[in-house]
Amino acid sequence: MLRDAPVADDELCIERRVVRCTKRGDHIQHKECVHDHIRVEPATLRRLIEPDEEKRENLGNQLSCATSNQFDDLSENFDLILLAIKPQISGDVLRNLRDHLHPHQLLLSILAGTSMESLQQLSGHTKVVRIMPNTPAQLAQGMSVFRAAKEVNSTEKELVKQLLDSCGKCLEVQSETMIDAATAISGSGPAYLFYLGEQMVIEAMKLGFSESEASRLVQQTVFGSAQLWLHSGESPGILRQRVTSPGGTTAAAIKKFNDLKIGSGIQQGIHQAFLRAIELSKP
Repeated sequence: MLRDAPVADDELCIERRVVRCTKRGDHIQHKECVHDHIRVEPATLRRLIEPDEEKRENLGNQLSCATSNQFDDLSENFDLILLAIKPQISGDVLRNLRDHLHPHQLLLSILAGTSMESLQQLSGHTKVVRIMPNTPAQLAQGMSVFRAAKEVNSTEKELVKQLLDSCGKCLEVQSETMIDAATAISGSGPAYLFYLGEQMVIEAMKLGFSESEASRLVQQTVFGSAQLWLHSGESPGILRQRVTSPGGTTAAAIKKFNDLKIGSGIQQGIHQAFLRAIELSKP
């Protein structure tokens, strides 16, 4: 496990769960940990590399793993190398890393805006997997999308799937364009829902609820609606129609949303996120 920067929100779960991917003999084993219960035996099976002493000590304690400040400690016993660094320093890190990678190792990247081609060229390594996670992974409810280089075999891809499934759900795609698309949908998606929730809480408080009451109303509404959608097998459009009685209160709200073209605005915003993801991926 490789670190060279503070943990971002969308990196945290993978940081916690990659630790149990180990190799014993000829068999690759994957054992996942329960959210917030980090089981560490044996700690030597994973290593965190972080040059900053204070960050290294704090993260090492949090993750209960061995730490180092240099790539020289990357032995061939590690099967997965996770890049969880800031994109602006990725070039220097990857160039420094290239002399320490072993042919059998998988290089996993959750770097936003760094293409697979760039990862391979800078690291000199072909077994590369690009991953786009999201923040609910912190609760093992995340959605991760990944693309593996052609040099990654089916057994290795299954190991990646097991790792990502321990943080929620995962989907493999066959092009980097779809990684950019996933960035706009699932990667940024939690922020869209938080934005909607924020507006609902604000209006609930205007209507007389306290902040805690408003938050509870909106949180459970969002949670329950997501569960209903998940388990009903119906499209969101059908579920919305079932709640929207003609001439009723919901219909009044939907009409106002349509008058303001809010649906179109959401779609355009998501498309802007997609275009920005493509822009960031360019060399």
